[in-house]
Amino acid sequence: MTEALGPVSATLEAEVRQGLHRHNLVVWLDADAHYTDFVERLIGLREQGELKYDVFTFRGSHLELMFQLEEVTGGIDKTRALIHLPGFNEETVKATPLLEVYRAGHRYRKGLGTLISDAASGNVRPDQIQEFLSRDSLSLASADVWLHDLLTKGSEGLASQLRNVSLNELVDDLLFKRFLSQRVASAIEAGDENDEQAIWDRVFALTGMPPSWRDESLRTSDASAEGIAYTIASWAQCVSYVCDLSTDPHTDVLRSIPTLPKKVKDACYELVKHLRETHADFYRQTADETEARLDEIGNVAAKDLGKFDTFRFEEELILKAALQSLKEADWEAARDWAELRSDPKTYWLREDALRRNVWQLVGDAARLGAAVVKAGPSLGAATSLQAAVDRYTQVGAEVDQAHRHLEQDRHKLLRSQMPEFVDVRSSLDRMQTIWREWADAWARDFNSVCRSHGFLPDASQQQRTLFDETVKPLTSEQGTTAYFVVDALRYEMGQELLQAFEDATQTNVKLAWRLAELPSVTEVGMNVLAPVASKGRLRPEMSKGKILGFATGEFRVSDPKSRQRAMHDRVGGDTCPWLDLGDVLKRDAKGLARTVARCRLVVVHSRAIDEAGEEGFGPAVFESVLKDLRSAWHLLRESGVQHFVFTADHGFLLIDEGSQTAQPHGRSVDPKRRHVISDQAADHSGEVRIAMRDLGYDCDEAHLMFPESTAVFDTGRTRKGFVHGGNSFQERVIPVLTVSHKVLSGGSVTAYDITAVRKEAVAGMHCIAAKVTLGKGSLDFGGNEEIELGIRVPEIDGIRAELCEVRGGAVLSSGTIVAKVSEEFEVFFRLFGGTRSRVQVELHHPSSDANVRTSIVKERFAVSFIQDAATESDAPAKAADNWLSDLPEGQVRRVFQHLSEHGTVTEAEVAEMLGSPRLQRQFARNFEKYLAYAPFTARIDVVSGVKRYLREGTSP
Repeated sequence: MTEALGPVSATLEAEVRQGLHRHNLVVWLDADAHYTDFVERLIGLREQGELKYDVFTFRGSHLELMFQLEEVTGGIDKTRALIHLPGFNEETVKATPLLEVYRAGHRYRKGLGTLISDAASGNVRPDQIQEFLSRDSLSLASADVWLHDLLTKGSEGLASQLRNVSLNELVDDLLFKRFLSQRVASAIEAGDENDEQAIWDRVFALTGMPPSWRDESLRTSDASAEGIAYTIASWAQCVSYVCDLSTDPHTDVLRSIPTLPKKVKDACYELVKHLRETHADFYRQTADETEARLDEIGNVAAKDLGKFDTFRFEEELILKAALQSLKEADWEAARDWAELRSDPKTYWLREDALRRNVWQLVGDAARLGAAVVKAGPSLGAATSLQAAVDRYTQVGAEVDQAHRHLEQDRHKLLRSQMPEFVDVRSSLDRMQTIWREWADAWARDFNSVCRSHGFLPDASQQQRTLFDETVKPLTSEQGTTAYFVVDALRYEMGQELLQAFEDATQTNVKLAWRLAELPSVTEVGMNVLAPVASKGRLRPEMSKGKILGFATGEFRVSDPKSRQRAMHDRVGGDTCPWLDLGDVLKRDAKGLARTVARCRLVVVHSRAIDEAGEEGFGPAVFESVLKDLRSAWHLLRESGVQHFVFTADHGFLLIDEGSQTAQPHGRSVDPKRRHVISDQAADHSGEVRIAMRDLGYDCDEAHLMFPESTAVFDTGRTRKGFVHGGNSFQERVIPVLTVSHKVLSGGSVTAYDITAVRKEAVAGMHCIAAKVTLGKGSLDFGGNEEIELGIRVPEIDGIRAELCEVRGGAVLSSGTIVAKVSEEFEVFFRLFGGTRSRVQVELHHPSSDANVRTSIVKERFAVSFIQDAATESDAPAKAADNWLSDLPEGQVRRVFQHLSEHGTVTEAEVAEMLGSPRLQRQFARNFEKYLAYAPFTARIDVVSGVKRYLREGTSP
């Protein structure tokens, strides 16, 4: 059918047909009657059975056309029909009987110039299109003749072969040395100007490139196939850049780009994307060279750049602008830029881990700033203690969560080698100040509410009633209840756990808040999580201004054993196991099932958050503890536990104590860091005081005093930045997360395998490339699309893996790797612990919701030594028995065993062990590869002309 139409008319018919396919009824307003003859030809083609849609046109009589349209407008079945209205526009059609039909159909309108440009684009040079469009008396018929002549000209030879080659195919052919590349080489060698001109004519038609760009490009390159590819790619990059720019370009040669046909622009953009994926090195080199030719750097603002960073300078400019936005508290702008670059596939960040880290920190800072603005500078008018805490849980906790995430990422990612390090660090320091000012204001408001309405909430929101009101009722229901008592689990951390549990099917999940008892310290809160209250009151046992525990009649509750006894006495049952969180994670579901088989209550205890915070590296473990809690939930659920309660003894403040002076309170030995217990009812400036009897304590005259802000008392001791004991939202609002499963968990029958290999370290971070795949014989039906993974060290206890970043088919979520099945990904991490040995790591599934076989990476990784975490042995330790088996069999193992035992081995000794100098040279070439499997590092040393292999830590 299209053979009966010229090339422009064929393009028009295809567009009309596509419109009818989408809308069935199309009304064509042809104000200038450019297309009357064309429509008459369509009517003829329809009568010949060449068209699959009806065509109607207005020939001067509305009545005649209305009669023709009766079947279209009055029938039940939808008929595809084109209604052509020559001489009408949107206004004049309203005064005709055709208005109803016009409103019922889809309006179509096409300018003749636009049509000609669309049809010719990609086939004819833009200057030829513009020259034709500038002629007088344009018509569709003349356009068909013009384009037909150009397309049939040179129908022989290379020009004909190039006619159906796309821009991507053309560049691929040139770069991969295929047919066109060979023709170019032949044409240059033979001086065949016709072939060269045919290639450039096709390039100009596809890209809209001006000849001046070609001429300038070939002055710095040659007319080889690769030189032509460079010229095409560089121009396509310019088109991509300008089309993404919200202002005019500053480089003269680029100013014609906005007028290029859309088809040409789209082809250039697709080529840019194609080159990034298939010719990354070529793209990068071309972009850097092209960028140097432009006048854009220093003349364009970041706000004028779009979402697609064609050139490297765009990414650099936007990063500087984002950091400036943080300085100016323009959180929305900084957050938008950071979110656009959160995709790990972002081109200029793809191979630059440090730059990706910068953007992560920028995004964290912007989210914290936005959360502070959302929450407001003050608590506002709270009419009760409950109203104050409700407002905190609704908007204030989001601020603290954003602040914690920022500090976690700061600890993991901030490195002096990263781009714009000084500005990044200054921005993070400012965010600490912004958070501190916000937290101080809300703390003062909270203490004001407490003065007016009391420091204790209603009984249903007190920590002392939690066991009897929440835990004990669950133990009366069918199934075992697990009671997680987590030291320093803050409310916003409970919100993160809630999100994970809400995804579980057939699960009832509820998050509530309670206020921790005062002072908000472990010896109070952890003991009160046991049933120690009597008629709503507490009987503390105190010594030298410190609460030791609580009396319950027959005994004092003051440690894990007495807490366990109090809980067991209250709920009954054969046993009441008290398990450490770490112990739970080391056991399998079957072993746990035997432990919980005959008990109503099992208690899981963790002090990891509090202990890490007190040691000064809290942000390093916050995520991992949340991950461990989710993993323990999976394991216990798999073992038969149906009910769970997660709660805390208190929260914490995460502050920069070095940025301000500690608050004095008498002698430095009198106060604790955030509270004072005194027998004197004395009020001090900047403090709040409450009699302990008003807190429901049965004791002699004693008073509690706290800073009314987030300040820390001067105790004369080293400060760590992790504090609690006071009366702030962050310290007192604890989560009470209850999870009940309607049915017992059933293990997945689908098995998964993990493959993992070591890659080169990046920016001080270890790297592993991995993939999760279906196990042999497993079917995909009913399996998981994503698998949760973690990294651990199987050989030595106490080594902590800190996940920094992932890219590819996985994401980091709350301290775990969430990997897509069958998609490759890379994970970047660091190792910390009390050993200088190099260790193997294992990629594992930390929970029990899927059957996943672990994968140990045979190559070893260095551990960042922490003196306080030193293990019993700093030697290769547990690795000593098996690491040699990872090396090739034979004398190579003997050489490394000698090096491990004696610390050094000479080149001559290696040759003797291996049997020949040739094998020694082969060993030298592969030394680094072999060394990757050893639990120590080594170097090659030359002394007095003698080459030796020396284990690190051994004197030469």
